[in-house]
Amino acid sequence: MDNPVGAIRYALRQFRLSPVFTASAVLTLSLGIGGTTAIFTLIHAVMLRSLPVADPETLYRIGDGDNCCVQGGPQDRWGMFSFPLFERPKAEAPEFEQLTGGDQSLVGATLA
Repeated sequence: MDNPVGAIRYALRQFRLSPVFTASAVLTLSLGIGGTTAIFTLIHAVMLRSLPVADPETLYRIGDGDNCCVQGGPQDRWGMFSFPLFERPKAEAPEFEQLTGGDQSLVGATLA
C-alpha cells in the first residue's frame, strides 16, 4: 500500500479481527516498555546521577580497607563505625568540613 493512512486502517481492521493477538501484543509491549523504564530509572538513580554535594572531588572514604560493600555487604577489613565513634571525628577533627554516614558506617568526609 502506498497510502500510509490506508495501511494504518488496514492494521486496525486486522487488530479488531483478532482481539487475542491484539491484547497479547499490547500487553507484551507495555510490559517491555514499563520494565525497561523501571530498570533505567533505577540505574540512573544509583549509578549515573552524581552525588548531591557541591564538590565531589573532595570526598574521602574512611575505613580499614578498600573493598567495601561487595555483593551486598561489608567485606574483609572494611571499618564499621559506631555512632559515638562517628561523632568523635566530627567534633575533634576540624580539617573535615562535613561527615556523612550510612548504616552505622562512615561513608564520606569532605576536607575543609
